[in-house]
Amino acid sequence: MGYEEFRAAWEDALRESKLSMMGLWGEETLDLRTTSRNYEVHVEPFGGQDAEPFFVAATLSFRWNALSTARTVTREEDMLTELFGRESAYDLETEQPWLRIDIKLNASLPYDKPLPMPSKAAWSAWARETMGRLDDIEPLTPAEKVRENEDGNLEVLAWQGEPAVKATCGADGQLHLEAVSISALQVIRTPRIFDDPDKEPDEPVYGQLQEMFHRVRASLLAWMQALDHLKKK
Repeated sequence: MGYEEFRAAWEDALRESKLSMMGLWGEETLDLRTTSRNYEVHVEPFGGQDAEPFFVAATLSFRWNALSTARTVTREEDMLTELFGRESAYDLETEQPWLRIDIKLNASLPYDKPLPMPSKAAWSAWARETMGRLDDIEPLTPAEKVRENEDGNLEVLAWQGEPAVKATCGADGQLHLEAVSISALQVIRTPRIFDDPDKEPDEPVYGQLQEMFHRVRASLLAWMQALDHLKKK
């Protein structure tokens, strides 16, 4: 699967999720030194904003490197032949490529209008509800986060971090809250292109993307609803 095909599947799955994208298109940048392509979209909660004074959004991004591009402009068998020669490549098998998707849920306050830092009780209530919902009720990442491969090594399939805070310190020494966020990642397996018609095809990527966007939709709503605790003193 090439970059353009993956982006088309990404955009179809995003539209199907009913998440509202900020802007008409995602942001694509090309690294002129490495020729890697970076793609990023920002989405709002389904149904709109409902956490004033916080503005809630999620950022999803991926990096398609030059090696992925080179691999997908031809077939797997041709790629092996180019690398190892026809005779050496005859019995070799490739592994399915993967792509890392970075996900960030964010809630920010209007510029120059931070809130006093919540009390310890309010912060604990927010963290408890937020992490409980993102872990168990509306999970942001798939259930299988780590697995053991055929060689006995562990493969990380997904990860979710702890809440992060952006704060400012006034001249009076008081901390003020500007934004809170949580970062996560998920691995998406992209299908290979075979020349051999007898090869079993890999799983299409659309279903993986569809499940990911549906999780983001539910998690973003849960993230927004839990912000009430941060408004309490």
